[in-house]
Amino acid sequence: MESAKYTFLVVDDEELMRYLIASYLSKLGHSCFTATDGVDALEKMKKNKIDAVITDMRMDNTDGITLINQISKKYPEVPIMVMTAFDKEHSEGTAISIGAREFIKKPFSLDEFAVRLRKMINDSEMIKRMKKEKNTDANLQDLMNELEKTLKDS
Repeated sequence: MESAKYTFLVVDDEELMRYLIASYLSKLGHSCFTATDGVDALEKMKKNKIDAVITDMRMDNTDGITLINQISKKYPEVPIMVMTAFDKEHSEGTAISIGAREFIKKPFSLDEFAVRLRKMINDSEMIKRMKKEKNTDANLQDLMNELEKTLKDS
């Protein structure tokens, strides 16, 4: 898989699902934190550097929609993958429109999960590179403008 190792937060009220996803990510060389609901997830995000979130939609306390909304506002650079068995009330379009980058319907195979995970990470890395290049271009333009002004003034 990719060389960059991520720290994931896996959020699901089902203990078995949290364990399976976290174990799989660990086997790929990533670090993992787990949370049972959105409240727990936001606490873990405050206390730890999280690179990406994988969350269920239907949970107690704070559901997936609320969690995605809050993460997108507080941590806009953190990519989010949504997992759900319910596609009637929680559509892929809704999840994506509020900030999720990937959507996977339960039950899913580890192969499908790996493909979506790789896509989310690659997209996230590309966005980071593009922002960095844009900042570098802006800094270079500022320097060029300053140089031009200095040359005119002398």
